[in-house]
Amino acid sequence: MNRRAAAGWLLSAAIVAAVVHTLTPVLPKTVTGLLTWGAGLLLIADISPQSRRQILILMAVGAVGIGWGLIHRIQPDWRMMLSGNALLLSMLAAVSFLRLITRPDTLAGERLPSGRRAVWSTLLGVHLFGAVINLSSVFIMGDRISRKGRLNRAQTVILTRGFTAAAFWSPFFAAMAAALTFAPGASLPQIWLMGIPLALCALLFTALGCQHNQQFTGYPMHPEALLLPGILAICVLLLNQWHSDWHILGIIALLAPGLSLAVLFLRHPQPRTRARQHITTDLPGMQNELTLFLAAGVMAAGLNAVFAVFGGWLPFDQFSGTEASLVLLFMVTTSILGVHPVINIAALGTLLAPLNPDASLLAMTFIASWAIGTGTSPFSGINLAMQGRYAQQSGDSLKWNGLYGAVMVMLSILVLNLYDTTILH
Repeated sequence: MNRRAAAGWLLSAAIVAAVVHTLTPVLPKTVTGLLTWGAGLLLIADISPQSRRQILILMAVGAVGIGWGLIHRIQPDWRMMLSGNALLLSMLAAVSFLRLITRPDTLAGERLPSGRRAVWSTLLGVHLFGAVINLSSVFIMGDRISRKGRLNRAQTVILTRGFTAAAFWSPFFAAMAAALTFAPGASLPQIWLMGIPLALCALLFTALGCQHNQQFTGYPMHPEALLLPGILAICVLLLNQWHSDWHILGIIALLAPGLSLAVLFLRHPQPRTRARQHITTDLPGMQNELTLFLAAGVMAAGLNAVFAVFGGWLPFDQFSGTEASLVLLFMVTTSILGVHPVINIAALGTLLAPLNPDASLLAMTFIASWAIGTGTSPFSGINLAMQGRYAQQSGDSLKWNGLYGAVMVMLSILVLNLYDTTILH
């Protein structure tokens, strides 16, 4: 067995361990953490240069913080470093199994729609499929509607915003996983209360800006293709309501591969071969996010030690709508400058934890900053991918989405403050 295949099996074992830990805490979360770290060490040679630089910075900050704490006789939180992001990573690995059964396929020879109808079908398609199968939906649809490997401005805007807007609410996004990890106790229904209206506003703003383009060529969507994603989302919510003591990330780790493998064995002529191929070939492809989240756990442990040395210094006395707005502005600004949202969430989640903030308000602040920052920043993963795959200019994303980002920041601030004043007070 080669190195990447071994990492894939370790990630699969981590999914199982995360599910068992969710159902019964008899199995400690550290088992999941050890499995994810094992996979990360096997895949560290394959990470991209950009991710390698970020990971080295995170590890260095964490190591310095841990060293500083030890000098001042503060014992680092080794459990946070080892398994703080274990459920998050298991959930991301589990969600990848949905690609086995969920694709926004078109019929052979089907003509691509154009005009207003095409705007809405493409926007809703990439939003709903992106909410479940993540970035691969953008490339499936982008490759289909591109001409000579290029997308025009309207096509790029719709694919990028439609995809990143799903971060406002999708439980299958890394944004949600990170927010739930660093804002423990957040309620998914309360997050949806804020996130779904913001996602609808993002889609409406985008559609209104593009629907007058009669030359727009888009992607044809079929309602029946959304059946499985819809069933999965409903099952996650129902199971979360039935067993509120089960962590939402563990629930997704249970349902996503479970449903995917069940459907695969019913539909695919060689289900075992396809499942094994996914584990040994596709799963190791998450090496960048895997190592980034592991490094973020090291940084969080280091920062935790530093904050303890400084006697619990905090930037605020409380965490209300006003503080959430300031955090959102800071995170979006730094995201545009190239700071990965994971770094911000890990650092700020650790810093603000002593305030005992409302978990749903803090989580939504993180999620909104992720959705807006990744949609506008030239350095975000989605925009870097669009630049490389469809020959976009590096500054196009900020130029084309700057106004959108500003509008969504203002709407997010409004929603966060409304939640604070109407729900919390």
